[in-house]
Amino acid sequence: MSSNGQTTSQGVTQGTSVVATAQGKAKEVPDLNVPANRIYNFVERFRKEYFEDHSLDWSLDQIIARGMAEIERQVKTARERAKQKAAGDLLKEFNLTPAEAKRTLLDMLRQQAENAKALNAANVAKTKTS
Repeated sequence: MSSNGQTTSQGVTQGTSVVATAQGKAKEVPDLNVPANRIYNFVERFRKEYFEDHSLDWSLDQIIARGMAEIERQVKTARERAKQKAAGDLLKEFNLTPAEAKRTLLDMLRQQAENAKALNAANVAKTKTS
């Protein structure tokens, strides 16, 4: 349940909240004031199907949580689409089918492992002779 700035905790002034930054530090930021008219009509429109007899505060929490989940889904989808586009662009650039690209990549990885193994063996032999 949201407190919307109604409570205070030790070291935090009323009307602010402590949040964690992307750098892992704590930062005090001002709370938001959301006028009821920004969500009231939406809540009323779906009161019977979703919001039932819940408060506007609970409804706002639900709208924010569901909205955040939808944004996360959209970002993940966009990232996946970008990966697929990049892969498709590479296939077109080198004129390969997905199966040919897989074989080529596996051959390259096998060759790389063989080269690393040979280099390691040479370094071991060099160390023993020194």
